[in-house]
Amino acid sequence: MNAKTQPNGPPVTTRQFRFTGRVMKTKTEPTASPGGVPECFHNKFGSQIQGVLSGFDRVRLRGTLRNLYKPSVMEAYLNACHVLIKDFKHFTEGITQRVKAAVYALAQRTQRPYQYLRSPRVSKEAVAQAIMEKDRVTQGLITILGCVEPCMSYAVRGNRETKLIHLELKQRQCLHFYFYHLHPTFGFMQLRLQSWFPFAINLNLNGREWLARQLDQAGVAYRKADNCFVWIEDLPRAQALMRAQWATEWPPLLQGLLQECHPLHVSAVVKSGRKTGGLKRDQGFRLKAA
Repeated sequence: MNAKTQPNGPPVTTRQFRFTGRVMKTKTEPTASPGGVPECFHNKFGSQIQGVLSGFDRVRLRGTLRNLYKPSVMEAYLNACHVLIKDFKHFTEGITQRVKAAVYALAQRTQRPYQYLRSPRVSKEAVAQAIMEKDRVTQGLITILGCVEPCMSYAVRGNRETKLIHLELKQRQCLHFYFYHLHPTFGFMQLRLQSWFPFAINLNLNGREWLARQLDQAGVAYRKADNCFVWIEDLPRAQALMRAQWATEWPPLLQGLLQECHPLHVSAVVKSGRKTGGLKRDQGFRLKAA
């Protein structure tokens, strides 16, 4: 099971819990100057350009229990748990309630607000930033938001020909939790947890927030306007810090976030399965460096 930050970063290999990454770049004109700046932009504003930085803009990492996205494996897991397919809903609702209880307990333990959003169209980032500014949060968990959104999960379906029931993986809707943090390494970031099987996780980072943290630690002065750097004291040093992001040891950083936001990542699956043999090793949300 591999995790990659694209387009050209080194692969990050994990076991059991699969992370895949996507780097989203701003589209530019086909013709660009050697520094990567669109030629039309360079021609117009070249005299005002201090330098060019190349690195992450947005990074999205996705964590999945990959094997449980196969209906045949999910049915085998139920069999190992001694759960009939007809009892799938009751069985999984119990686990979902435990996941939700752990989330609410985290909010209470850290004394951070939990807020349910009635519409997925509400800007969660804006809500989180408003709470951060209001409560003057400088590090750690900012807030937890809940919202019902589309997901991939299972439903029990019947087969008229065989007269048997089976699990079908399809698009459904369930409650998702959004954990907003001021992370010591990444800065303002978000982790999204699906509350239904197979409990997918999305982790979204802002490369410029990340760089700002690096510059602070390196003692390099800079000025920002929203999400843009308008001045950096030492551009070569900033570029070196951005290149260093490619060598990040992801598993230790992700493991800490996973443990805080989804502490049932092992027990929700493994303990529910009792003596499930090999499934115990395959279905745990565990990270391990290769």
